[in-house]
Amino acid sequence: MLCGGKDMDIFTNRLLAKFTIICLAGWVGLPAGWSQSQASTAQFEVASIKQLDQSLQPGQYDLSFVGTAGKPFKIAGNRITVRGTLRALVADAYNVKDYQVTGAPSWAESLLFVITSESPGDGVSTQDQVRPMLQALLAERFQLKVHHTTKELPVYRLIQAKKSRAFKSADPGETFSWNLTPGPGGTLRSKATKESIGDFVQLVGVSTDRPVIDRTGVTGDIDYDILITQPEGKSPDEVSRAIVYAVIDQLGLKLEPAKDPIDMLVVDRVEKPSEN
Repeated sequence: MLCGGKDMDIFTNRLLAKFTIICLAGWVGLPAGWSQSQASTAQFEVASIKQLDQSLQPGQYDLSFVGTAGKPFKIAGNRITVRGTLRALVADAYNVKDYQVTGAPSWAESLLFVITSESPGDGVSTQDQVRPMLQALLAERFQLKVHHTTKELPVYRLIQAKKSRAFKSADPGETFSWNLTPGPGGTLRSKATKESIGDFVQLVGVSTDRPVIDRTGVTGDIDYDILITQPEGKSPDEVSRAIVYAVIDQLGLKLEPAKDPIDMLVVDRVEKPSEN
């Protein structure tokens, strides 16, 4: 639930441009020597692709990964649903983070799609079994062709500099939630329960100028609670800094600049999808 008075409307809009709330509930590289020709030939029995009416505006981000804990596909029996930008769908299909997908056209980062499909047979597919099916669908309907490479990139390593009561392991009986609500003194309160550390690190990366790599040493799910101070100018860059400062100052974390070799998925060809 999100609410706020007139005094925080501008900042809230800016923050939502960074944190588009999609409550739908680290880093995995590609195998050495991977090539697209090695992808499984498994395919969906039927599949529908629909472009959603809304598109992401400049400064907005697709946060459909929040709350998935590395499980992007909603599976109910043999029915499978996934949503996001093409870039997010490619990342889901190949089990990488979105910053590892490069070479895609601008529309691949703004147009939102929802894919509804059925797996063959009556069995319930696992997340890993769905991935090659989505790869085949993207190749057929988006004419997607990709190749793998490794590139050294400037990154931030997120490390735990000190202990904080606002950042702790989640209790086993908790369920996932993420809320952004008005806090004291005109701040905004961002509170999450049972969020995976991988989702959290990726979420921090939304507000930074380079990929964030998990070096916290934390495993499992976490709870956190931060107050974000509203900057005076409320520009996107100022909002990003406010979020990062809150994460660092209140959660005992540190962003350490570095350069790391990153597995990248290069888009060689892609087209807007064919009609259903």
